Amino acid sequence: MKPERHDHRPADTVVGVLTGGPSRERDRSLATGADVAQALTTLGYRIRVIDTIDPAFADQVRAVDVAFLALAGRHTEDGRLQGFLETSGIPYTGSGVRASALAMHKPTAKIVAGAAGVPVLAGVLVPDTQAAAAAAEDVLARLAAPVIVKARAEGSSIGIAVARDRSELTQALTGLRAAGHRLFVEPFVEGRTVTVGILESDGDPVPLPAAEVLTAGEFYDHAAKNSPDLHSFRCPADLPDGTVRGIREAARRAHTALGCSSHSRSDFVIAPDGGFHWLELNTLPALRRTATLPLTAAAVGIGYEELVERVLRGAFAPRD
Repeated sequence: MKPERHDHRPADTVVGVLTGGPSRERDRSLATGADVAQALTTLGYRIRVIDTIDPAFADQVRAVDVAFLALAGRHTEDGRLQGFLETSGIPYTGSGVRASALAMHKPTAKIVAGAAGVPVLAGVLVPDTQAAAAAAEDVLARLAAPVIVKARAEGSSIGIAVARDRSELTQALTGLRAAGHRLFVEPFVEGRTVTVGILESDGDPVPLPAAEVLTAGEFYDHAAKNSPDLHSFRCPADLPDGTVRGIREAARRAHTALGCSSHSRSDFVIAPDGGFHWLELNTLPALRRTATLPLTAAAVGIGYEELVERVLRGAFAPRD
């Protein structure tokens, strides 16, 4: 195992910027990797940009001092990559294996966060072998339409469909299963999408300002997330002070309950009556310069390069 560094002097530290990967979020990961690599170069670090699907990945990553995870999605955000790095003795940014796996599996994450007092929506797991029509009937016996069908373990709004009646729900279940997803269903709340980042300071999770996501679509879907023309952000979010305090505290509780490290981002929906619901937590939120975490960090005076360096230093901090 590599000895742990304590000074982390840039000129003496080789940072492997892990990017790309096999998930459906590959393009977003590559964009994050490019911005992170540029920032680390500006800060004076020696870097190696490593695509995790490269056949020589294992040898390449063992030659660096620390891994900066500029990735998202399955096989990268779900604890598998983190497990490999731990067994290889490579410090890495973000949360550990257990927190990553818990947060990525949305139904489990909701149980854990809900037990910590975070307001979550009711959910119904859809059995893999149940016929779609029968599953739709069972879901609507427990949840009122409209509902939203979600993949249990995907990111970036992949594997999601809104259904407003039994026919649409049956179609959604059939189509998403055909794409290889295991599914669960929640009530669909037609409200405002708000996100809250967490950035640890000396091990304490500190909520950043809330940002509202503005999009013309039915919800903040995968297409909107990947097109700057289809979304924008308002930071700070224009919400009552009490709501802002509530969602920031909920983001902190979720981060702590799931055992996250360094940084995270929780997403919420604000209902028309002003109530809010926690939707999910991202253990590796996008770190492109234009992404929400850098945006909300900038709102409290933390510039992009400083944010990147704080995330990097978190790789050497103890994890649960």
